Amino acid sequence: MANPFMTAGTSAIATKSAALPEFKEFDWDFDKNKFLYDEYGNHIIRTKNEGLKIWIKKALLVQRYRYRAYFDDYGCEIEDKFIGKTPNDTLSKNELFTYISEALLVNPYIKNVYLVSTEQEKKKITLAIDVKTIYGETTVKIEV
Repeated sequence: MANPFMTAGTSAIATKSAALPEFKEFDWDFDKNKFLYDEYGNHIIRTKNEGLKIWIKKALLVQRYRYRAYFDDYGCEIEDKFIGKTPNDTLSKNELFTYISEALLVNPYIKNVYLVSTEQEKKKITLAIDVKTIYGETTVKIEV
């Protein structure tokens, strides 16, 4: 069955991604959970892949459908599906990567997500993922 939301051909989609403005995101201190500022008190803005890394980490921290301030396609369902509910084994690692990739691929700047490696320390799983963006590839480590 055809996708009911597809309204244009593939050439129009390629043109749309080429017409995207440069990606910008406010820099964020994830340890202190606050914005970062320069010496003049202005927000520090990261662009392209550096900005996308910040967006990725923020998107994975937000529980999807919990906050009305975000659209329904923003965020991840890791907390509901995994934390305290499933054992840390190979099956859950693969399923975890599926949820992460679904959360990231809503961003039009992200073309694809690849799992590079997984590490497990007791109850913590660390995934290294390669993210292919319109600006090139970048690697992000995600701890769950």
